[in-house]
Amino acid sequence: MGWISSDNEHEGWAACVAPDGRLSSSSSGEGMLIEGVSGRYKRDKLLPDYEIVPDAEMIGWRGACNCGWQGEMWQRVASPADADFSRRRGYVPMEGFADASREVEDAIHEEWKAHIAPSEAILGVAAAAREHSQAGQRLDKTVAAAKAAGASWADIGRAVGISRQSAHERWADKQ
Repeated sequence: MGWISSDNEHEGWAACVAPDGRLSSSSSGEGMLIEGVSGRYKRDKLLPDYEIVPDAEMIGWRGACNCGWQGEMWQRVASPADADFSRRRGYVPMEGFADASREVEDAIHEEWKAHIAPSEAILGVAAAAREHSQAGQRLDKTVAAAKAAGASWADIGRAVGISRQSAHERWADKQ
């Protein structure tokens, strides 16, 4: 399961880590699909630039993002007794799929959200700037309408919270 940022610029996921450090991008019924050809594993028939690494050989997980960001490593341990969330050690049985546990995946998702937080915040800044510009345009139009209707610069200034002179300086040339 992956995650998409609000601006669609970042796609993140909890990637399985192969013994050589390469990250999975997907999986098949035979194992994890790992980009690159080491010659150690069977090549995928549909994606010839990918190898299929058996789930049992996956050594852990880390957050990955299409922008190139990678989170810290979460080590896969062989028994539930060795699992220690505080030390980034998670247990998933060696038989079956190597996907991260829900707890580890949730922690990786939080790390990825911290990674994209600046770009998500910029989206808020851009939205506020658009709203500010639109509000400024509405204000200019309503001031012009008020002036055309006979309102004084003192009345307009009072409505906006500025002086008569400031209102005149700001909008007189926009009439």
